[in-house]
Amino acid sequence: MLVDLFLIFVIKSFQQLLRHLPERFQRGVGLAMGRGAYFFLAKRRHVAISNLKKAFRHLNEKHASRLAKRCFENLGINFVESLILPFIPKQELVRRFAIKDRFYVDEVLALNKGMMALVFHYANWEIMGVASHFLERDIIVLARPLKRHQRINEYLNKLRGETGLTVIPNANTGKDVMRYLKENKIVAILGDQREKRSRGVFVEFFGEKAPTSKGIAMIGMKTRTPVVPFYFRRDGFLRYTIVCSPAIEMERKGNIEDLIYKNTRKINAFLENLLRERPEDWFWLHRRWARKK
Repeated sequence: MLVDLFLIFVIKSFQQLLRHLPERFQRGVGLAMGRGAYFFLAKRRHVAISNLKKAFRHLNEKHASRLAKRCFENLGINFVESLILPFIPKQELVRRFAIKDRFYVDEVLALNKGMMALVFHYANWEIMGVASHFLERDIIVLARPLKRHQRINEYLNKLRGETGLTVIPNANTGKDVMRYLKENKIVAILGDQREKRSRGVFVEFFGEKAPTSKGIAMIGMKTRTPVVPFYFRRDGFLRYTIVCSPAIEMERKGNIEDLIYKNTRKINAFLENLLRERPEDWFWLHRRWARKK
């Protein structure tokens, strides 16, 4: 607990320092942090390079390393942006952010069935709450709690809340999700994390099967709640376009296991197309595919 309190003190102090720096220096700090992480976190660097080469088989080692470095740099910028965002006046958000194709969300919410927002560890997902300002709706997000770091977890959720999110722990939350959907709320669920073998379904991701959560497909099939992908497109430092996409059609006729597989594959396919455009904006440090036995 003392370690958690010390780390929170360090982060808050760093946050206060950052907010008084010119924007170009804020971005520079994020870049430096990302480059430092790329150099010192050798294990994660190798994971990122390996993942990139697995997804994009045409990449050689040099090109994959360059993309991995840019990924680390963007993560450093993400961290700085997340700390600064709470101090950005709301009236300034319209200058820094834009929303594209909002009508997809409006059409879905008009059905009064709620909406599952399909989101990913793409661009700066930590500031997703900004979308609530533009959609004029609260966004409820499921987040995996940090094990053995309760104070830090509470602090991070407080930061997320300051951007407009309502955070609930992603553990046995099925009833809560159903309740929010019945209230016609937006529930954001990350669709790109590796799932445990015993709980997931193995679905192709860039041509190789990866353990993937069944949750989004199962809820969508059961409740008929539309699954609408939306993501942030990076346009500059603390400048993004919120991109709303057409709902992914969840098939409901046929064998249940086959349907889960088909619908989950649609989710992975959407992410693949996104990453082909801007691979450096995804969290390649995560072991997305299962380890070889």
